[in-house]
Amino acid sequence: MKTLLMTLGLALSYTANAQWMTKTVDNGFDPKYNIAYTDNTKMQWLKLEDYNNGVSFYIGGVYVCDDDVDVDISFLVYGEYKKFKIEKCDVSEDRKTVFFTDNLEISEMLPSFIASTLVKVRINDITCGESTYEFKMNYSMSAFNFIDNN
Repeated sequence: MKTLLMTLGLALSYTANAQWMTKTVDNGFDPKYNIAYTDNTKMQWLKLEDYNNGVSFYIGGVYVCDDDVDVDISFLVYGEYKKFKIEKCDVSEDRKTVFFTDNLEISEMLPSFIASTLVKVRINDITCGESTYEFKMNYSMSAFNFIDNN
C-alpha cells in the first residue's frame, strides 16, 4: 500500500508539475492584458506577454551578474533537440530577468516553441557563471495563441 501511495504521489507531482498557464491581468490602472507563464517549481519561470505588438519571451527568477548575457535554448521536439543561441540578451535592472526576444511571433524559435515538450535554457554569464534551467512545455501552443490573439 505504501508503495502504491508513493507511486501515485510521484505520478501526481509529475503531471501537476509546470505547464503553461494563461491569465488576464487587470491592475486597475492600465488596460487589461494577457500573460502566459510556466515554472519549474524551483522559483524560475518562463513568461510570454504582449509587448509593443509582439510576443515577448523571457525567463525570471534567475540572477545574473553581467549587463547582457548569451543564452542557449534547446527545445525537445519529437525526440530531437532544436538548439538556438541568442547573443547579448537584455537583463532587467534588478538582474533577475533575462529577455530572449521582443517578438517570438517572428522568431525562428516559434515552430520549436510550439511543438516542444521540454525546453532547456542555459544562461552564459561570464561573471557569475553558467546556469541551466528546464521547463515542461505542455500547452505551449495555446499559451502563445492566448497572447498572440490579444
